[in-house]
Amino acid sequence: MNWTTKVWEEARPLYDKIIAMPFNQELMHGTLPLQKFTFYMAQDALYLKDFGRALAIIGGRLTDSDHMLAFSEFATGAIVVERALHTGYFKLFGVNEQAVTPSPTCLLYTHFLLTKAAVANVEEAVAAVLPCFWIYQKVGEHIYAQQRADRENPYKEWIDTYAGEAFSKSVNRALAIADKLAEHADLKTEQAMTEAFITATRLEWMFWDAAYRQESWPI
Repeated sequence: MNWTTKVWEEARPLYDKIIAMPFNQELMHGTLPLQKFTFYMAQDALYLKDFGRALAIIGGRLTDSDHMLAFSEFATGAIVVERALHTGYFKLFGVNEQAVTPSPTCLLYTHFLLTKAAVANVEEAVAAVLPCFWIYQKVGEHIYAQQRADRENPYKEWIDTYAGEAFSKSVNRALAIADKLAEHADLKTEQAMTEAFITATRLEWMFWDAAYRQESWPI
């Protein structure tokens, strides 16, 4: 059994909680309050900038040229998504991106990824960034499959992006790289990969929950 199959079995209860949380249920039905989605998109734009940095750092540390190229393209793709998807919504909803500051959860998540990218072994670093690919694909595909044909969802563009074929190809590429790295890893490294993946998956849940609560700093 490859590593991604094993880690998904361990992460599945967390994924089920992510699907069931109010943010994603209401997004699926198109009933999510606009201010909650706007808060989420603004935080996600900040997140994706640092996610792109983490991908670029990992790419520079990988030794396989195909893996290096893939992570370079992932980093570029994160920026493209940020500019296209977020800019469109910001204009539509009148969001001033320059006025947005990171929430506590956003800062926690990006610092986790950047730290793993810079100082953890590269296998663990790859595992840490994987949920942002894989969980989003799974959530996007689930929401897309559950949509009602007789109702126009105001968040259709977001859903289509993460349920789309182009994003799926990137996810599959990232999963293949993770499995290849795990094949040559010792037991301790593989366990570190799993722990990093599970932690990042928890942070994915926290990120959506923070958006639903429109989290702010306590003082």
